[in-house]
Amino acid sequence: MRKLVSILSPVYWTTAKEIGEAVNGFTLTDAVFKRETQVEFATGEILRMTHIARGLDSDGALLLDVVVSGHVLQLQSLAAINVKDYTEDYIQTGPGQLYAHSTRLFTIDGVSVPYTWNHTITYDHTRGKMPFLVETLHASSITTEYNPLEETVAFKIHASIAKGDRSNQCPPGFGLDSAGPYCSDEDECAVRNPCSHACHNAIGTYYCSCPKGLTISADGRTCQDMDECALGGHTCRAGQDCENTIGSYRCVVRCGNGFRRTADGFSCQDVNECQESNSCHQRCFNTVGSFHCGCDPGYQLKGRKCMDINECRQNVCRPDQFCKNTRGGYKCIDLCPNGMTKAENGTCIDIDECRDGTHQCRYNQICENTRGSYRCVCPRGYRSQAVGRPCVDIDECENRDTCQHECRNTLGSYQCTCPSGYRLMPNGKTCQDIDECLEQNIHCGSNQMCFNMRGSYQCIDTPCPPNYQRDPLSGFCLKNCPANDLECALSTYALEYKLVSLPFGIAANQDLIRLVAYTQDQVMHPRTTFLMADEDPTIPFALRDENLKGVVFTTRPLQEPKTYRMRVRALSYSADGNIEYQTTFIVYIAVSAYPY
Repeated sequence: MRKLVSILSPVYWTTAKEIGEAVNGFTLTDAVFKRETQVEFATGEILRMTHIARGLDSDGALLLDVVVSGHVLQLQSLAAINVKDYTEDYIQTGPGQLYAHSTRLFTIDGVSVPYTWNHTITYDHTRGKMPFLVETLHASSITTEYNPLEETVAFKIHASIAKGDRSNQCPPGFGLDSAGPYCSDEDECAVRNPCSHACHNAIGTYYCSCPKGLTISADGRTCQDMDECALGGHTCRAGQDCENTIGSYRCVVRCGNGFRRTADGFSCQDVNECQESNSCHQRCFNTVGSFHCGCDPGYQLKGRKCMDINECRQNVCRPDQFCKNTRGGYKCIDLCPNGMTKAENGTCIDIDECRDGTHQCRYNQICENTRGSYRCVCPRGYRSQAVGRPCVDIDECENRDTCQHECRNTLGSYQCTCPSGYRLMPNGKTCQDIDECLEQNIHCGSNQMCFNMRGSYQCIDTPCPPNYQRDPLSGFCLKNCPANDLECALSTYALEYKLVSLPFGIAANQDLIRLVAYTQDQVMHPRTTFLMADEDPTIPFALRDENLKGVVFTTRPLQEPKTYRMRVRALSYSADGNIEYQTTFIVYIAVSAYPY
């Protein structure tokens, strides 16, 4: 309102400088008039104002009531507003009646915004009329200044009024009334009937309107159908389609692919694609809501095109016939193919090129006859270079997986060998340790055991200490304590030797053996713990208790061929917590130089 207050007041017309015989509002009405004003902005806002001038008070000040309603643009308080110069044409439309209109511009931060004005002014008709039918008012240099302390607005405007360009002619939309003379409004609706539907007359102009379902077209005169379906102004439910009609629309059933809506729009009927849009190559079969294509005999469907079937690939002719494929069929011709000859009975028989010497196999190649041809093959252990070229030896040892230990290539073959102490398995590839203790019936000395190691053997001393006797069944050294000999009873009860032979390269954290302590009745003792008796930090083994057993496992990979000796002690406790048995295990672990 601060920015636009300069255009809300009729003072500029009331006090405009009079040029020539033209008169301003004060001269014409003696400052007693009613002015109805409507402002329409390009952005759609409409502002209406009523100005009632009641003459001058005793001090000569203009008494003016202003009623404002409607809407103006929402402007930022800091926006730079500049009202452009403008003109207004004032038309004498009757005794005591004026009509004025203009199109103006103002800028907001340099952007131009147009707006239109029209006024209807009534005053005492006895004051007479303007000296011209049309007078033109010029307004310029419009400025506004707001004082926030006093809350007042001061504005300046330079206004002058003169006779119009065609001061004695009525402008378009008005007709000359010689009684005044006046420019009375012309009713274009009655005279020219310019609208296609409804016409509404206005002062100096007219406008057209349309019934519901139609909208005014760009020419402003004719009505065109409004497509509610495209604009989203329909109320059709889900599962329905919107169908536009002139001035309205209707909701119809939605039909899926392969169906067409009936004329009444309430049901769907099947489309016969075979009759209406047959896209099949040979045969078309209509189905409810769809269709499918078919082919004549001898053809098969690929996509929607029928392709000839090559029946000759299906061995439809006899072996002594030649098959010739045709479109949609085939023919069996009694001809012998290459490599075949016709026998006396008319059938085709194979030619044995290997027997009659017509083959091209040379050197050490072997000729093998096939039906209708032959092939040149090489002996086992040789590979072919081509027909007529010598066979070359295959070096089977190039494949690392051929032998487990060492491979020796020979002409046409190869031979696997094993290290000392191993024998070659029947598969001719892998090596197996020879158990010399068993197979060579090795007899070690007394108090010794034959320890079969991978690739060799060794006699290990396994003596029983004094007061121990070797059990003939288990081979354990068991203590024979005299009665009431407490010291004897608390010492080691049993001594057991364990011999383990391992391949090279066993990984860390692998379980090797489980040690078990038994009672005198050869029953696994229910309360036993195991510990290393002489723990050597250099050996790659450790011990843990697990389910009343002592488990010996690797602590690092076995990367060195070596024999290790370990001493493990097992303590078995009675129900009251006293040591009941002591068992000592002497464990020999031999690691082979080979991973097998």
